[in-house]
Amino acid sequence: AAKVLREKLESRSAAEIGEADKVVQYIEEGIDLTRNLARGFFSPELDADGLSVALQGLAENISERFRVACQFNGDEDARVPDSATATHLYQIAQEAVMNAVKHASARNIDIRLKSDGRRVLLTVADDGIGFPDKLPQPAGLGLRLMAHGAGLIGAKFGIDRNRNGGTIVSCKLTMDQLNRASSRL
Repeated sequence: AAKVLREKLESRSAAEIGEADKVVQYIEEGIDLTRNLARGFFSPELDADGLSVALQGLAENISERFRVACQFNGDEDARVPDSATATHLYQIAQEAVMNAVKHASARNIDIRLKSDGRRVLLTVADDGIGFPDKLPQPAGLGLRLMAHGAGLIGAKFGIDRNRNGGTIVSCKLTMDQLNRASSRL
């Protein structure tokens, strides 16, 4: 409808063509933003081997959408036993990244997935304003969701101050925890 209106104004050589162009542009940008937001809220169940690819995609999406330097560094050895564990780890990373963007005003975010054969460690570090000395009680929904997701897979969840400023969110699973989580799920 906005494009049709713009064309009508153009056919009349109306002075408001520039303003109509802006309206069309804003509507198109709004549609793009809505699509990107919908993609961000939807986290499909991942294959166990697809976690690294999904985290790389998350980093690229955040960089593009919010103009924040977000990168993923992952070990090829970092494997999880099942899709449920991969999905929970992805959702924890997604929530931590969104918190860094929305609440911490981070300019740089580093997502890491590492494994040494005995444990898998997911970390999301940012250079934002950090979190207060005392977290609000009750904790916000995002923090509770991350802790709950970690608990479902038997992982140890933590939030610490980054020594260079900002926050580090971590989720660590040992092989024993991975095996127990796999048998529960």
